[in-house]
Amino acid sequence: MTTELFGFIGLGSMGQPMARNTCENGHALLVHDIAGTADRAPKGAEIAQSNDEIARRAGVIALSLPTVKANRAVIEEIAQAGHAGTVVVDSCTIGPQAAIDNARILRAVGIGYIDSPISGMKFRAEEGTLTSMAAGSDEDFARARILIDGYSQTIHHVGREAGQGQRMKLINNSLYISSLVSVSEALAYGESGGLEIDHILEVINTCSAQSFVTSEVFPRCMTPNSPAPSGIEAHIIGKDLRLFVEDSKAMNTPSATISKAYETIAAFVDEDALQDQENLYAFVRDASNS
Repeated sequence: MTTELFGFIGLGSMGQPMARNTCENGHALLVHDIAGTADRAPKGAEIAQSNDEIARRAGVIALSLPTVKANRAVIEEIAQAGHAGTVVVDSCTIGPQAAIDNARILRAVGIGYIDSPISGMKFRAEEGTLTSMAAGSDEDFARARILIDGYSQTIHHVGREAGQGQRMKLINNSLYISSLVSVSEALAYGESGGLEIDHILEVINTCSAQSFVTSEVFPRCMTPNSPAPSGIEAHIIGKDLRLFVEDSKAMNTPSATISKAYETIAAFVDEDALQDQENLYAFVRDASNS
């Protein structure tokens, strides 16, 4: 526990449980969400009237925002209203260049920046067992770590430069999201031959093809018998995979297989950007019949 006041901006499907776990770890927390803070604020948190208030009062501020545009807007608000010595912990997936630019904007006014995207989906956020991939100076990381610990089970300090956390996150997400597509295609093949999805997964999860996607994601939120939706909207996975494909092309590294998976994800987003990730299997399965 620390006596420092922490701030949290963005209380959506990931941010709300992250903020709640931070509060439950005994930290003083000031929160705001443009969509309505009172209904989303965790028990024990103080409600701010604006992002500016958080920028003025909090010493370490976490961000959980859905788009690159929203992220940049909040960074600029903090730069204008905040004060030197504050540290921003950016848990959003925005791509390396956006993180580099964020650090530059904040550094100009004496504010530190930790590029610290998360992995684990909503159920891990609810459990407080996310993985954080942080990049930033040792001094800023030490200051921010107490806040990051509030919602993370595992923290990796992957580098000292903004953008390195994003690069690590894009590696993870490119493998994860492209796997959603390949697993969907394999399950569709099995189902078309009379096998039951639950049985296919049961077998796969004792074999060499077992993965987080087959053992956790599909059973929890992507089969007809799944207990709950994933809480991840289509545009989020579309944005994440697009960031990898674009940055890979810019760096001239191979991405043919992942780019092909992105074509499927892009079509899924075009169908309905707000639909849950759980619909991806049916989209892939039914694509050949459309």
